[in-house]
Amino acid sequence: MRYPVMLPLLAALSLPAAAEDLLSLYERAVLASPELGSSEYSLDIIKAQEDQAFGKLLPEVSVVGNYSLNEYHQQHSTLGRSSNSSYPGTRASITLQQPIFDLQAYLLMKSQQAKTSQYEENLLAAHQKLVADLLERYVNALKAQDKSEIIAAELASTEKQLARVEAMSQRQLAMITDKYELQARTETLRTNLIDNDNDARIALEKLRELTGDAVGPVQPVRMNAVQLPPEGSVDTWVKQAGQINPELQGLKHAVESARQSISAYQAGHLPRIELQLSGTYSDTVYNNLTSSPYDIGSASVQAVVPIYEGGITSAKVREAQARKKLAEAELEKKLREFEQITRAAYLDMVTSPKRSQATDRQLQASEQSRDAMKKGYELGVVTIVDLLNAEKQLSEARQAQREARYRYFTARSSLYFQTGRLIGDELLKFNQWLVADVRPGKKTP
Repeated sequence: MRYPVMLPLLAALSLPAAAEDLLSLYERAVLASPELGSSEYSLDIIKAQEDQAFGKLLPEVSVVGNYSLNEYHQQHSTLGRSSNSSYPGTRASITLQQPIFDLQAYLLMKSQQAKTSQYEENLLAAHQKLVADLLERYVNALKAQDKSEIIAAELASTEKQLARVEAMSQRQLAMITDKYELQARTETLRTNLIDNDNDARIALEKLRELTGDAVGPVQPVRMNAVQLPPEGSVDTWVKQAGQINPELQGLKHAVESARQSISAYQAGHLPRIELQLSGTYSDTVYNNLTSSPYDIGSASVQAVVPIYEGGITSAKVREAQARKKLAEAELEKKLREFEQITRAAYLDMVTSPKRSQATDRQLQASEQSRDAMKKGYELGVVTIVDLLNAEKQLSEARQAQREARYRYFTARSSLYFQTGRLIGDELLKFNQWLVADVRPGKKTP
């Protein structure tokens, strides 16, 4: 399993589902997401770089073996003759080098550890971004799906009214202008329905982009879902966003990594001290001259004091200082952005219940107005235009009622995303609130 945060969700997904909902789409999106894969691979790279930085503080041991065949020739000038000999040569050595004082290597390792923490937070942020994106696209698909249903209902009512007026026109009991008004409205609704059906298909294609395969119609929304207000004050949520949000935490680790880098490159002016231990066995000496076998063991401490490297160390310090300022600026920018979005989402959640109640009353009033217009038209006291406007207002009221519900869920998604809490059980709650729970043995709250 790639992501630990999937555990509670995948356990729920093991239950059979009758249709596609948030959880089924989530499972497919997690497995198919290239963004999550890229974040995971980036983290693997950074972890490998951390291991490399840590390795510079560990002892380095090397073994060298040498076997040679030697041909020895010596000219004796006094005797006027020469001697030749052939012999093998063997040499083996083992060397251990252990840094005793290398502050730069140590601080670079600490910098790399902070960078690893940054990429771990980035991976979690990418996962929460996927959840937020899925929720947004799911709600957009529901909006388009609902709008098609509302237009289709108005179209069916208008077509029924048109058939009635046409029948009356044949008996000269209705004005021809009423027939034309109904025909024009019918064709307009048919055109709108074609356009909106296409929008609904496009919304499903956007979900397909996340899942990597075809997505069928999403489960319809439940209109009786309880809209719970946010717990605590808005300042508490803003504080949580600064303390928990993984993207912000990642930026804080980036600042810390840059700070450690500054200290590390400044330590490049300090000496480096290293312990060296070695052992050598050989039966040859210099120039591979044969010798009686011997072995040598030695221990030494080496100190390297940097004097001048062409200004490289100072340039690295300036680069690290600029990177730290850049990371701090990015962090401040994100803090302000997250605070604004968090406050707006909180306020939207607070007002959503009243907004939904108002749209419920609006829908009830629109239904009563449409029914009254129908009777008035039958009695001849209102025009067909009045009736069509009443039908249009009823459709708009139905749409407003759905929009109010969706606005609450969008605000809640945004609020929990900004505060780093859009994982685990929270997605389960969204699924229960947004769609009818058809899983066996489950109760709808």
